[in-house]
Amino acid sequence: MWAAALWAAGALWAAAAMCSGGGGGERLDCRSAGLQALPPLHHNLISLDVSNNNISSLPRDALLPATGLRDLNLSSNRLELVSAGSLSGAALARLWLDRCSLRRLPAHALRDLRRLHYLSLSGNLITELSDSSLPPLPALHTLVLKRNRITHIEPRAFANTPALHVLRLEENLLSELPPAIQLLPVLQDLLLSGNRIEVVEAGILQQCRLLKRLDLRGNPLTRLHRHALQHLPHLRTLILSEARGLREVPSLNGSAQVRTLRVERARLTRLSTDLCRHAPLLQSLEMKSNYIDRVPDLHECSELHLLDLSSNEISAVQGSSFRGLHKLLDLLLARNRLRHIPSDTFIHTPELQRLNLEENQIEHIDMEAFVSISKLEDLNVGNNIFPWLPASGLQRLLHLKAHNNPNLRHFHPPDVFPRIQTLVLSYAYHCCEFMPLMEGGTVTEEETSEEDASTDLVIIPSQSIDAEAWLNATDVWSQLNVSAAGGSRWQAMLEDWESDLVEGVSEHRVEPSRRVQCLPLPGPFLPCVDLFDWWTLRCGVWAVFLLALLGNGTVVFVLICSRSRIDVPRFLVTNLAAADFFMGIYLGFLAVVDAGTLGEFRAHAIAWQMSGGCRLAGFLGVLSSELSVYTLAVITLERNYAITHAMHLNKRLSLRHAAFVMAAGWGFSLTAASLPLLGVSDYRKFAVCLPFETSSPVALGYVVSLLAINGVAFLVLLGCYLKMYCAIRGSQAWNSNDSRIAKRMALLVFTDFLCWSPIAFFALTAAFGLQLVSLEEAKVFTVFVLPLNSCCNPFLYAILTKQFKKDCALVCKAIEESRVTRGIGRCRHSSNFSNRQTPANTNSLAERSSRGQHHAACACRRLLPAGAPPPPPPAARRARLLRWLRACGPRSAPAPAPAPRPPAAAPARTGSVSSSVEFSSSRSDSWRTYGRAPPPPRRAVSWLVARKTSQDSNLSSSRNDSSGSNATASTGTWRTSRSGGSAAGGAGRPRLTRQPAVSAEEPPLSPPALPAPRHLHTIPSAAEAELQQEEPDAR
Repeated sequence: MWAAALWAAGALWAAAAMCSGGGGGERLDCRSAGLQALPPLHHNLISLDVSNNNISSLPRDALLPATGLRDLNLSSNRLELVSAGSLSGAALARLWLDRCSLRRLPAHALRDLRRLHYLSLSGNLITELSDSSLPPLPALHTLVLKRNRITHIEPRAFANTPALHVLRLEENLLSELPPAIQLLPVLQDLLLSGNRIEVVEAGILQQCRLLKRLDLRGNPLTRLHRHALQHLPHLRTLILSEARGLREVPSLNGSAQVRTLRVERARLTRLSTDLCRHAPLLQSLEMKSNYIDRVPDLHECSELHLLDLSSNEISAVQGSSFRGLHKLLDLLLARNRLRHIPSDTFIHTPELQRLNLEENQIEHIDMEAFVSISKLEDLNVGNNIFPWLPASGLQRLLHLKAHNNPNLRHFHPPDVFPRIQTLVLSYAYHCCEFMPLMEGGTVTEEETSEEDASTDLVIIPSQSIDAEAWLNATDVWSQLNVSAAGGSRWQAMLEDWESDLVEGVSEHRVEPSRRVQCLPLPGPFLPCVDLFDWWTLRCGVWAVFLLALLGNGTVVFVLICSRSRIDVPRFLVTNLAAADFFMGIYLGFLAVVDAGTLGEFRAHAIAWQMSGGCRLAGFLGVLSSELSVYTLAVITLERNYAITHAMHLNKRLSLRHAAFVMAAGWGFSLTAASLPLLGVSDYRKFAVCLPFETSSPVALGYVVSLLAINGVAFLVLLGCYLKMYCAIRGSQAWNSNDSRIAKRMALLVFTDFLCWSPIAFFALTAAFGLQLVSLEEAKVFTVFVLPLNSCCNPFLYAILTKQFKKDCALVCKAIEESRVTRGIGRCRHSSNFSNRQTPANTNSLAERSSRGQHHAACACRRLLPAGAPPPPPPAARRARLLRWLRACGPRSAPAPAPAPRPPAAAPARTGSVSSSVEFSSSRSDSWRTYGRAPPPPRRAVSWLVARKTSQDSNLSSSRNDSSGSNATASTGTWRTSRSGGSAAGGAGRPRLTRQPAVSAEEPPLSPPALPAPRHLHTIPSAAEAELQQEEPDAR
């Protein structure tokens, strides 16, 4: 047993060694020392703090060695019960038993503390106060019972504490104002906030005639008797906040000393007209978050310093609204329904120093509205819609908030506000002119005045004061730090407090500074000088813009206008080129704006960001990026399925299904690009017109969702290509066309991944507050690296491939063929016009010009005899045409020597392209030369296109199943026409074939045998068709 005692004593002294002392042994601090019992006490000990330990009990006469002990803090221990006599032997003046899980007051332990001045029992489990809960404590000044579970207080619970000045019962479960307070004649502070009191009857508080502060906030008050607060001559502070059911402020008759009245978040619609008559000394009136629709008449409250009518329904103010408030310093009218501020609004408030008009609907502020308040130092007009802020009367302004006003596009220069210190503006470009002042500087003696300097009043509370009580006491004066009279009012309030609560007051004079703080700050995405800060970036953007626009535009044009069949790969690549083309348009917007605002971007930045062009550019940028990623995913999945399921010929993506898939992609991309136009994020937030806003949860979710979708898409692409390579690696298929296509598409996708991955990574980290790169580097990634892929894609998947060159040749030949066709048509029209008979007396220009030299209108004209008579005058159209054809035929003239038989034509290539419109005239002459009738009439126009799919094509599958049908082979040829299309075999490149109508007139050496004329299955011209229709009628 002696060993156990020695061990316990050793442990106690070891724990005591962790305590810190001061003041020559008068103070001992053992907080959080792991003690299980009180440490050894000295006779000269005055203050002991053993809070936050594991002490579970106090032995009898535990404090007997420290007879001079005055302050004992036992908070946050395991003292569920304090036995009698455990606190005797010491002259305790202050005792803390907070958070000790006490279920009732330790009345027996407190019986011997006749000198106890302060007792705190907050945060315990006390449920009631009986008549015997408190022993006789004649010196008790402050009793703290907050954060317990007290539901009932018996009428004589405070009979033994007649000297009680402060009673704190906050955050309990009281349902009524305890009648026991009538036994406290000197009570000054009664704090009952956070209870369940619904009704306050008259006659209870009147027994506490010295009451100075009454706090009933946070109670569900539904009725406050009209006379409940009357005849309290010393009442200074009345707080009725959060009384949701309170509709009227009770009368303050007989309470003329009220200085502060706070009724917030209630249901008040008006104030009593006799409020200022009964409380003429009122200095602070706070009525925010009610339903007041007009400014109350307060002209008799001549001492009023603070008027808070925020969050009400006031729709108009005028000069008479604030009549008599000559000492008003702070006026808060935020979150009302004001639309207009007249010029005479503040003429009766010349001392006004703080004005808050935030979040109204102000459309106009009169140019003279602030002239009468020349002492104004703090102005808040944010979240309004007025287009101009008048500066008259704002020369002494120190703090200005004009944020979130989209209509305020022009702002004053720095010289208008010579004393300004902080600015919160609507646009970062407004801060550009204040940038030199933001670097900091000193104020010269000429600029310094006595009024410019400020004084900090530092109040040092006593160590024995309750910190929470101290803070709650100052909560009433939370608005005083902005008023010049705050210091003097603090001095006056300190006079009411006892001298032992404050150890000292010090003043510190603060000299003015020229350093200005302006928000939001300009930056790379909100530049002051140029949209693109340096020429390297500017030239790079122009290069990417031109390459993306021309390259993708060329690809789209060639793939659409080419006469090649549209298969699934070609269709998907066309969509990808269209998506990248939109990115080129987006960069074009930025490049043109940068070039047009070179050196003075801030003067045009707001107009650009608010314009429809910025939103259109951002729409196209988001549409391009999302559609590009989606299309790449579809291309990769289609290639993966075609390669990994090469033997399943019936399982291919058809063109119809591809169209459905891309329609879904267009729908997704259009939706993603339209959300910022509908309020989810905003294209107008930054100069580059991209939705980077993350200020709201919805906008942050939008950005994170897009980045997450793109990240998942790239992971899918990576997995597909790894699977494709694993499927064909080491097999003979590695050298096939599918292998080459897979490699090229892999290059395309990973190029896009390299452009997107840094953007996605740094954007996600920045969205969650981790800045890994500077804003300048982020801007380079955004306007150069990200769009760089859009200018690389057309070269990677189309322009550098052989098939694209063939498609370009087809398009060029089609354009040339169209030009030749138009030339032949003009030649035919000229021939018909020249063969007309012109009267001699017409003296036409054609006749005069043809007298010198006459040329045959067409080749067949050379076959006519030299002395042939001129054609008769113009007759009917059909007859004239028939005679002309007969005159050109063998019946009209001796048959000329037959022309030598042309060499046998080479077998026509299946890749040739022929136009019957181009060759109809010459072939009709051939029929007439050989005396043959034209072939039967066919449709007017027919195109014959023969094509063999190249083995080197990178846009279509090389296998006979890549087109999605068993009937179509990759090496087969096909042709299309307006009348139909059929398959045809053959080889060779497309070729345009032309046959002359008449051979050169070279007389043969010997008359050859008449060859069998070559029957060309072409379509006759319109004239020949008419002639053939007349011949059967004549028969």
